[in-house]
Amino acid sequence: MKAYDLGFGESADALSVRPGKSIEIDLPGARVAGWCGGRAPGIGAASWPRSPVTGLPMIHVITLELPEDYRRKGEDLVAVSFFQADDHVADGIEGVNELLAGTAPTPEQAADPFLAAVAATAAARHPRQEDPEDMIGGAHALIRLTAEEFAAPRIGPPADIRPDGLGDKYSRGQNAWDDSAPETTVWIGERTGDPNTGLAPAEDGEGGYVDAWSSDDEDLEAFWSSVEGVSHLGGTVMPCQGLPEGLTPYVFELEDGVGGANFGGGNAQIDLESGVFDWAQ
Repeated sequence: MKAYDLGFGESADALSVRPGKSIEIDLPGARVAGWCGGRAPGIGAASWPRSPVTGLPMIHVITLELPEDYRRKGEDLVAVSFFQADDHVADGIEGVNELLAGTAPTPEQAADPFLAAVAATAAARHPRQEDPEDMIGGAHALIRLTAEEFAAPRIGPPADIRPDGLGDKYSRGQNAWDDSAPETTVWIGERTGDPNTGLAPAEDGEGGYVDAWSSDDEDLEAFWSSVEGVSHLGGTVMPCQGLPEGLTPYVFELEDGVGGANFGGGNAQIDLESGVFDWAQ
């Protein structure tokens, strides 16, 4: 297998490590692999994931077409979409969690347009939606896409029908109505020179894995410096705190700020095979 780095921008000749940043990245042979921020893939507005705390639509962080080696849940599932709510300190809306879990709305809830829309999201939930939760309780969603879904026209979030009192983004958490980042093209290129390509991240040299910054080898130090802060598939991970357990060689490390993602200045590890998810700042 190979490892891959991601770059962001509208031209392969002018890519950055994060959207809107001036830190450039060189991706030889880069190809378009998706987009971040803005709209979601064509899964239907009713299926757009919502926060189980607030009921507000999550931001669309990134939709990424995966190289064949990284299609770990079926060859027909060619891409993934990742959404984030960042709602761990948000003021919750009563009944939202139960409605998203499939509880039938009461007559009072059914008469409320906002809560009725939340209930409709549960009924239209994408069959391949996964709900990874971070270590501090924030909600996220990962959806694996077929080629047809990936190629379908992109969609905006469902219509904003918030009643009075739900419009304060500081008390209601990050959401697609208030915090969606500008849409940016994502490019992918092969990562070379990574000693950990094809290896599961592990501590203390287990399985031959070499921890970042664990060697005085000048070539390795130069390599780690060159990839620090770069979103990537496979290879060396650089978590800001402890290494998550259960990662496989098929880990997707996503940096803060990509597509509006808020990892508190850190990054996230999303394992495409084991399902392990973690982020730290």
